[in-house]
Amino acid sequence: MTSAREKMASTRFFIIAAICIPYAVAFVKNQAERDDFNGKAVEFFSGQDKLASQVEVTPSPDCLEGDMLLTQEQKEVYLAMREVTAANRERVRRNAAAAFRVWPNRTLVYQYEAGLSEITKQVFQEAVEVYREKTNIRFLEAVEGIYTGVIQPLIVRQSGQGCFSTVGCPSQTCGGRLNLQEGRCALLGVALHELGHALGRFHEQNRPDRDNHILVIESNILPGYEHNFRVVNMPTVAPYDLQSVMHYSTVAFSRNGYLETIIPYNPRDKAKMGRQHMLSRLDTYTFNVAYDAYDICPADLWDRCSRGGVPNKHCTCDCLPAFEGPFCEIVTHPTACSDYSTGPSGTIYSPGYPEDYPSNTECTYVVECADEEVIELNFPMFLVEGNNCWFDKMSMMTGDLISEVYMDEYCDDILQGNQIVTSSKTSVMVFVSDGWLNFPGFEINYRCVSARG
Repeated sequence: MTSAREKMASTRFFIIAAICIPYAVAFVKNQAERDDFNGKAVEFFSGQDKLASQVEVTPSPDCLEGDMLLTQEQKEVYLAMREVTAANRERVRRNAAAAFRVWPNRTLVYQYEAGLSEITKQVFQEAVEVYREKTNIRFLEAVEGIYTGVIQPLIVRQSGQGCFSTVGCPSQTCGGRLNLQEGRCALLGVALHELGHALGRFHEQNRPDRDNHILVIESNILPGYEHNFRVVNMPTVAPYDLQSVMHYSTVAFSRNGYLETIIPYNPRDKAKMGRQHMLSRLDTYTFNVAYDAYDICPADLWDRCSRGGVPNKHCTCDCLPAFEGPFCEIVTHPTACSDYSTGPSGTIYSPGYPEDYPSNTECTYVVECADEEVIELNFPMFLVEGNNCWFDKMSMMTGDLISEVYMDEYCDDILQGNQIVTSSKTSVMVFVSDGWLNFPGFEINYRCVSARG
């Protein structure tokens, strides 16, 4: 039997969905809530939450894997990297190191093509600033008439068809092209991805260890493009990263646009692949390794980083939101309802439980067990406002924290009576409610269990 409150929540969703998005703000009281809702609604209804990854895998002329423009030497080496054997492994590795170089002096030199639109310049510059902030790589604009360096710049253009880039420093004096087709590729996610190629990165889903993390459905791939999914014997320096800015989405090169070509073994990761809103922490780490950012850092920096922390260019650790300190050693308590729980077992309640949770609440819950243990989370009660988790939601990190970027989001009664077992000894949960429609909330029973089963 549907309650009056559930009917009201359902009505709110259908009213908002039925009218134009700009008018939807009338249903949300707080300005920050309106802004957050509008952004999510526009992304959801227009499909823009994964637009960047959909755009860039549209095949560009003369490019391998949709968007990698290779020299003839690079193409020959890259194809050989797909056919590595015990007999040729060392030779292929040497050839790859010579063909795919990083930019010298940790500096990518770039130049805007004459006539490049201000929009394209702005998007490219935004991507540059992300890399500049997160990595030790320097970026130098080669202004015509002023720049006199011997390194040839990467030409940023929009006149070519598609979104693509050369890979790394393609010759002794570098150079190359990065194309952001006007009216199609001027998206931050696209620019981050293509700039990643220009700095020397390949696609994440072609790594030699990818079959441990994803399943490629060849029958769903656009005929003639199956080669884009071939495993490449490339060097790897970080764990596999499903949330990397260099990873394809679930429908990349789909033969009809919606059949999935890549399925992660963990179903909760499906919505996170191909979002490309930012560099993941493992993206940042990989670029910093390639450009020698850690030469001055302690050799055991990885070991010092706790709770999913990843080494950064400052020789400290990039922490998840619930932690801080040089090595993520401090658990934060951002609000009064936030809590830090340790084993062997316990219960977490929503604020005010069993009464309805209050409006405008944000609570962070961290559960931590001992080494060699994981967390068993059981949900005997879970009822949070639904509506695609735009308003109230429980966001959770229950996977390998090192590779987490986008949290899993749950609402409605989807977790009622269910169990989640984490992949690590630490779990982070963030509950948020908005200013309208409150529900009973949740009861979460946790238990520390052996990671060995």
